Amino acid sequence: MARQTTKKVVVSEAAVKKAAVRATKVSAKLEGREVPTDHRRSAAVKAYLAKQQPPKR
Repeated sequence: MARQTTKKVVVSEAAVKKAAVRATKVSAKLEGREVPTDHRRSAAVKAYLAKQQPPKR
């Protein structure tokens, strides 16, 4: 029997991000915690999230 290896596929960063957004929305919907489409983050939340990001190299 020939040994089969998995096919490697290069996926763009945009495609990964799109998939993550879609999965997050579906997960939230399943758990009953949907965010309204007109919701905007406050300045304090944006500042907190920016602070939590690791420093860029």
